[in-house]
Amino acid sequence: MKHLGFVGKSTEYLGYTHIEIINSSLRLSFNIPSTKDLEETFKKIVENNYDLLMETSAEIEFELESETLAKIETIIKEKGIELDEFVQNALIKLINQNELAKTD
Repeated sequence: MKHLGFVGKSTEYLGYTHIEIINSSLRLSFNIPSTKDLEETFKKIVENNYDLLMETSAEIEFELESETLAKIETIIKEKGIELDEFVQNALIKLINQNELAKTD
């Protein structure tokens, strides 16, 4: 799930779904009973926390060499990858790995 400057991540468990809404500086977590409509619940959570999410969102800008950009564009077209989603997922993995390293 993706919405503007933040991304939603869900993990299903027996009896409930754990939802995380993540932006550049904030992570909101909720456990939703399996009997609820997940998509509708996610929309309500975003609506109820929209101002907070937007206040804490930040834009990330960076430059890449033209050769690197050409390679990326080729891979994106071949694989049908959405670049924004790919970058956000990579950043979420980095955050999760960092948090795991802190607990070890």
